[in-house]
Amino acid sequence: MAFEKNPDELGALWVKSNARGEFMTGKIEGVGDVVVFPVTKGGPNSPQWRVLKSKPREDAKPSQPVAAEDIAF
Repeated sequence: MAFEKNPDELGALWVKSNARGEFMTGKIEGVGDVVVFPVTKGGPNSPQWRVLKSKPREDAKPSQPVAAEDIAF
């Protein structure tokens, strides 16, 4: 059976980890590549994850997303 995309789907995320912890990368339709980081500080009404547009690193190939260690929380 072939994969059928749900018409309500906006994108997809993949969980990754590095020395600083877990994060997600993926694509969101209409936005492009994104990277998602957990929020470690905040009150009870704070979000638990932040979604940012992925920007290529200056020393990376154009198709590579920003590495988690390059993002300041």
